[in-house]
Amino acid sequence: MIYLKVLNILTSRLNYNGIGMSLLNYYNNINNKDIQLDYLVPNVVEDKLKKQFTTKKNNIFEFDYHGKKLHQRRPLLFCLKLYKLLKKEHYDIVHVHGSSSLMFLQLLTAKIAGVKVRIAHSRNTETDHKLINKLFRPLFNISYNVAFSCGKEAGEWLFGKNKKFILVPNGKNSKMFSYNEESRKKYRKKYNLDNKIVLGHIGNFNYQKNHEFLIKVFNQLYKKNNNYFLILAGSGELEDKIKSMAIEMNIESNILFLGQIPVEQVAELLNAMDIMLFPSRFEGFPNVLIEWQMNGLPCVISDKITKDVKVTDLVYFESIDSCKKWVDKVENIKLIDRSIYKKTIINEIKTSGYDIEENAKMLEHEYIKLYNNAK
Repeated sequence: MIYLKVLNILTSRLNYNGIGMSLLNYYNNINNKDIQLDYLVPNVVEDKLKKQFTTKKNNIFEFDYHGKKLHQRRPLLFCLKLYKLLKKEHYDIVHVHGSSSLMFLQLLTAKIAGVKVRIAHSRNTETDHKLINKLFRPLFNISYNVAFSCGKEAGEWLFGKNKKFILVPNGKNSKMFSYNEESRKKYRKKYNLDNKIVLGHIGNFNYQKNHEFLIKVFNQLYKKNNNYFLILAGSGELEDKIKSMAIEMNIESNILFLGQIPVEQVAELLNAMDIMLFPSRFEGFPNVLIEWQMNGLPCVISDKITKDVKVTDLVYFESIDSCKKWVDKVENIKLIDRSIYKKTIINEIKTSGYDIEENAKMLEHEYIKLYNNAK
């Protein structure tokens, strides 16, 4: 019999992105039959992804609360629906994933519904709604009683430097992301990449991920050496704009836009890459950087990103104020034989605390401890 019911609530869409994949990793690795993990997500979820989140007789609820503008989200109607759900299902823990004080809507509703353990989980180091974030800070502060964060900087951003929070690492499956020579041959043949220096990026096409800068860097590299090739996986509102930039620069023939692809395909595709680029304007703790390091890939990343992601010597921080610095860095990276070093790299990452099996045990322990303390 289930004795501990947890409702995870997302404040952004559930898809094959960082937060979605982090939740899926924990879902697949928490095997305590006494814990039921349910999910409340905005809008409609792709059938394939929904099936991945419902393999253990749990529930995934879809509410329409993610309009592009705040007034489109109908907060009062959402809170009423959430309240009814919490009363019906009798959850012991509500675990909200977001990046601003706007999480107070879910957390305060849970408090009114009588949920004793209310977790605010910081997933980023900025928000699109800075003024509103400040406005609702007092309500947020009284709505949660447990603080989680994906990283140190994300926790300090949301909760403050003087407040305690529990670090919940975005662990990864080392077997899935470890370098595989056969997959490299398969994908390099599939996409005609022999003798190419393949650069890669995986992320949604939005302001945060800074694809405009990425395309400018690639353009300079390509002009110096037309053996460079760029693979972009992801989708989003700026995808068409980035494609247009590539056409204007006359570099579209050396760029492959793959769209949104499942995590299993991402894991295989990484083997075909040589260097990864990540020029984000801001991040919480980007999951993909652990995956890329697990695969043995050098990563040139924005200096706006938390230094905690550097768990191997494969990560290089550069300013997003200068394309030239990125070009110079990429040109000077010496590629290693990943088949030789893969065991060493995986051991480094596990030692740093990013093994999902160990992370899942830790989260199980926290849930049970919080539940018992709240009785």
